[in-house]
Amino acid sequence: MKDPPNKRSLPRWARIAVVVYLSVTVAAVGAVLVTGSFETGLDAVFRERLMLAVVVLTLPVSAAYFAVAFLADSSRPPSPGVLSPTAVLRYLGFLALAVVNAALFRWMILSIRKPVPAAAVAVTLHQNPGLALHGVTRYVRHLRWTVPLAVLLSLPQWFVAGFAWCGISGCSGGGFGVSTGTEWLAVTLSAVNGFMLAVAVFAVPWLYPTGKRALIAVAAGTLFGLVGAAVTHG
Repeated sequence: MKDPPNKRSLPRWARIAVVVYLSVTVAAVGAVLVTGSFETGLDAVFRERLMLAVVVLTLPVSAAYFAVAFLADSSRPPSPGVLSPTAVLRYLGFLALAVVNAALFRWMILSIRKPVPAAAVAVTLHQNPGLALHGVTRYVRHLRWTVPLAVLLSLPQWFVAGFAWCGISGCSGGGFGVSTGTEWLAVTLSAVNGFMLAVAVFAVPWLYPTGKRALIAVAAGTLFGLVGAAVTHG
């Protein structure tokens, strides 16, 4: 006899996503600490991009944290071999932000994946034949807050991407002219925002089979990323 499902347990795909996310973030923070503590021969540009990767991984929670660090003139990559204890604590703070992101993700998944008794599902399908035909469940209403939340959390990234494409004067070339070299950051932020929207669409069990919902989520995330990139680039 199988044990009843734990209402506080994440689905398998969500557990894998959390483990992969935390593992990658820990590896990135560890790489930043290593490159700042030892002479590795890596140039400043690579170390700066590595640090920005940590910031991107911990978005959107890290937006305010990074702004404070920038104002304190600590956003520059640490010089090899001179990493201070304060800088170590600052970079370890990104791990705390990653834990916060994982906790928010867990809360969102558990809040929209509450189990429904089989009898209630049968009654619902009997009363709404179209529900079984199209595969849409009553959880579709959760999209009314998960999708706007993803869009809201993407705004800081879009703001940064707008400057990362061509600099503060934009891609028209006026003012200070076009600045290049940070396009990779704009592309990364666009991909992150697209992924966030895809997760917001897929995490809600509003449509079955799951494969159809996954395709819609990928399409929505891709479209959101491309449109956002086009708007911020323009």
